[in-house]
Amino acid sequence: MKSIRKFILVTASVLVASAAHAQFGGLGGFGGGGGGGGGGDISADVTSFVTKSRSLSELASRSMTAINAAFSSESDIAAKRAALEAIDKITDPAEKEAKKAALYESESAEAKRRLESGEMEKAISGLSDAKKKQVSAAILNFGIGALQAVDLAKTGQGIVQKASANPMSIPKVVPVKDALPLLSKIASDAGGFFVGVIKLAKGANISIPEVTASSKPVDSGDFK
Repeated sequence: MKSIRKFILVTASVLVASAAHAQFGGLGGFGGGGGGGGGGDISADVTSFVTKSRSLSELASRSMTAINAAFSSESDIAAKRAALEAIDKITDPAEKEAKKAALYESESAEAKRRLESGEMEKAISGLSDAKKKQVSAAILNFGIGALQAVDLAKTGQGIVQKASANPMSIPKVVPVKDALPLLSKIASDAGGFFVGVIKLAKGANISIPEVTASSKPVDSGDFK
């Protein structure tokens, strides 16, 4: 019952977060919709999902970190770089994903606090050209990740539903179920407080490229 309730909450959150599509433009079809494949090999479905999910969590966590870094002190930037480097060195896939999820949660909360406190608004116009370029690139990258998160979460839900018909398949979808909360969080943030971040950036004459189906992540500048 607990797992079913969690699944319903994640599903509802992702559906609400479809507002991200309106903010960043239609990307469409990244994860194959709500599929999970009709009658295909669920192992292949899971492998494909996990590969995309890991890449997406990397993109989203680094993007949010780069946005915060533009407003941070040098010591805080060094700490953020160290955190990312520490995650890069983790060899256990499950542990690595858990650390990336925790990093995203932390950086998301920091960005939201900066926005809602007015701190971001006070500082954004005074950013250097390099920092503004960093914010622009990070917003683009996050937009790409957010739209992918919406579609990929639907794909993950389809895989879980498909596995529920075969008890032998349920253990195989554990990585999928583990990834869904982060995907939901990314999509929800994109349709929530991040809308305010975009508005502030545009108000400070920071160019925000439109996210399209052909958009590719870009270098966020001197922050790695």
